[in-house]
Amino acid sequence: MPRTGSNTLAQTVVSRLRAAILAGEYLPGSRLTELGLAEDMQTSRTPVIAALKALTEQGLVRYASNRGYWVREFSIEEVLEAYDIRATLEGMACRLAAEHGVPQHLSETLAYCVELGERIVSGEALAPEDHSAYQQMNVDFHNAILRASRNQQLGDFVRRANEIPLASDRIVVWSSLEIVRRSHYAHCRIFDAIARGQGTRAEMLMREHVYESGQVLKDHWPQILNNARNHELREESMQGEQQT
Repeated sequence: MPRTGSNTLAQTVVSRLRAAILAGEYLPGSRLTELGLAEDMQTSRTPVIAALKALTEQGLVRYASNRGYWVREFSIEEVLEAYDIRATLEGMACRLAAEHGVPQHLSETLAYCVELGERIVSGEALAPEDHSAYQQMNVDFHNAILRASRNQQLGDFVRRANEIPLASDRIVVWSSLEIVRRSHYAHCRIFDAIARGQGTRAEMLMREHVYESGQVLKDHWPQILNNARNHELREESMQGEQQT
């Protein structure tokens, strides 16, 4: 049976909302309103309602009759467990990529990611407009290594770990140039080790890189929770203004 236009739109909204949640645009505990999401997604409420129901079934969103929808809350312990899994699996992917050799098109992708990262962190301060570009670059860098590992199952398991909000490779703390530079320099060292065929070194570097990312998130966890609470208060305030 062919897809209808409404089904395709609903699937698009599901994908966009899932990506936004995993990227931390909607923080754990944040309330998700049909009207607010329809405005964010530039669509009607119908595909938004379908997306919220789908993501509730997938476990990323919660629903209660007296509260509505909100982003599922994970404890910092659960998030760090996901980082531990990512560190082990992505370290293995680096080792395999170094041992097998990286195809030219993936090597070019990694080189471009490193070049873009260098441009972004080379200034005296981080530019707000570079945040999304760095996030996407980070995803592309990690995904290229997974593809270069030539292990489909490995990539599938990493994607499952990335399904926990704030544990995915889309998360980049943008409040500190020093933190982002450390992440970039880790990419440089990982790429160098893979290019040289140094599997063990590449694996250890990736493990350390992902582990440190988890520790950065842990250090900023109170701020993240506070941002989520402030976001929900703003949503409730906006709803109150619309009803008056």
